[in-house]
Amino acid sequence: MNSTKKAAGCVVVFFILFACGCSGYSVISRQTVAEVPAAHYERIIKLHNPDGQPDRTLAGLVHVTGQATVCTDYPREEVIRSMDELTMLEKYAFANFLNYIIQDGTVTAGYVSIPVDYRIVVWRKDKHPECTYKVEVVLPKSSVGFPSYIAVDTGISAW
Repeated sequence: MNSTKKAAGCVVVFFILFACGCSGYSVISRQTVAEVPAAHYERIIKLHNPDGQPDRTLAGLVHVTGQATVCTDYPREEVIRSMDELTMLEKYAFANFLNYIIQDGTVTAGYVSIPVDYRIVVWRKDKHPECTYKVEVVLPKSSVGFPSYIAVDTGISAW
């Protein structure tokens, strides 16, 4: 009976992945970079966690180059014009973030900077011109301000 449940689970997972592939969604591979280049960006999306400790209110930054549309799934975001709008503690935290490039072939859509314990998945959505690249933020198992994530079961979505 246990093997029947596993087989049924595999079929469901396969169907979900197949449906995502047929619907125009695909995952862009993560590429780390040493730092986000100092340049003019179309916009900077600040991922804000007001419930975090004073040095943990910044949950990440998404620098959008303007070559393609980029959005996030993060619940609390605000658009800032420059890095000068960050507080001193946020600038200090940003210096220790992991940096990723959103690059698809020759298109560099932007950069993502997140804390070390966070993860991202970048989706390309071919049929959505208002959000061609979606940055999915995967929170750590327990995060201040997000009590529902305390008992998250790391399954297939935990890449």
